Amino acid sequence: MSDEKLRGAHFAVREECQTQTEQNDSTVSASKSESVESLPFSDSISPADFPSEASDSSPDCVDCNSEQRKSHTFVRALLILMLVIGAVAASAAIYINHSIAEGKKSFEASMQKVVEESGSIIHRNGKAYKLNEHMVTVAFIGFDGNTRNSLTGDSTTGQSDTIMVFALDTISGKATCISIPRDSWVDVDTYIDGTYSGQQKMQICLQYTYGKDPGDSSQLVAQCASRILAGIPIDYYFTLDIKGVGPLADSLGGISLTPVQTLFKFDIYEGKPTVLSGERAARYVQYRDTDIDTSSLDRQNRQISFVKAFAQQAIASAGGDPAKLVSLYQTALEYTWTNLGLDEFSYIASILASHGISTLETVALQGELTSEGKHAAFMLDQEQVQQTVLDVFYTSVD
Repeated sequence: MSDEKLRGAHFAVREECQTQTEQNDSTVSASKSESVESLPFSDSISPADFPSEASDSSPDCVDCNSEQRKSHTFVRALLILMLVIGAVAASAAIYINHSIAEGKKSFEASMQKVVEESGSIIHRNGKAYKLNEHMVTVAFIGFDGNTRNSLTGDSTTGQSDTIMVFALDTISGKATCISIPRDSWVDVDTYIDGTYSGQQKMQICLQYTYGKDPGDSSQLVAQCASRILAGIPIDYYFTLDIKGVGPLADSLGGISLTPVQTLFKFDIYEGKPTVLSGERAARYVQYRDTDIDTSSLDRQNRQISFVKAFAQQAIASAGGDPAKLVSLYQTALEYTWTNLGLDEFSYIASILASHGISTLETVALQGELTSEGKHAAFMLDQEQVQQTVLDVFYTSVD
């Protein structure tokens, strides 16, 4: 067959196939049209009523896609939450570090004043001693806000039944609590109608009554304690109402200790380990039998044992985290008057935490219990007081 005849046959077949295809398409189109017109409400039918062969809209696939979207949303939310927590933690850390630095400046400025006024070297018994300029001091004062006038029943200014000086060596981390007996017979600043009227010898617990408000009273007690301790600066005070002892003990789950005295009324027995919380904790540090001359000294010993146990438990619970001690400080604020700000307390907490201090050394000033008129008078042993000051605040330079 010639090439010309072959090309003619090929074109004829192609035209026949094309014609057949067009006829088939026309038939299919007409069939679809008739099918649609035969359905009821056909004017509301949409392409969605005719799913494509490639559609993945089966129930299993829909659930799968939904679960995937939920999973992705959860992951994004978790990541955002972690970023927010990280940002907050970083901000808190920066704030606490700044607070610690500011607190350090405040205490250093306080100690620097005594150096400028009296120098840093003193001589005792032929020996030279240098003041530790890195000491932190705070007067801890226990106050009973429930005190009433025995005749009228009216609320009174009250007395400071507990006076302790907290001393912290920020270099070594050594913490010492110096207890001053409430009946110590010392020079007390007196005021009449707010006007200073000089000093008189009386119990140190009465110094609190001469303040015009709790803050002023606390400041006067801190200054009196400073005079007793050879002028060591005590610019900060922390005065706790007896009502706060129970809640503070409860915040640590109770205070575990071995009582140093039996109090039958409160089911507390000397030498028998117990856990003090709530009312029992408050009674342990507050109770005094006024018919016994030495009752105030007995109570002081109980208070020392409680403070030691409380400090040890508080530091242990912090686990090296100063923020936890700051939280305890904020709990105490409801029952206290203090000029110890968050900066100063944060600095103290950081020292305690960083040195891993687990114990608090306690020293009670010694003396002789006598009487002045009808009042108990504890005459301090000045030699022992001076030695305590040297041991806590100075270092021998020989």
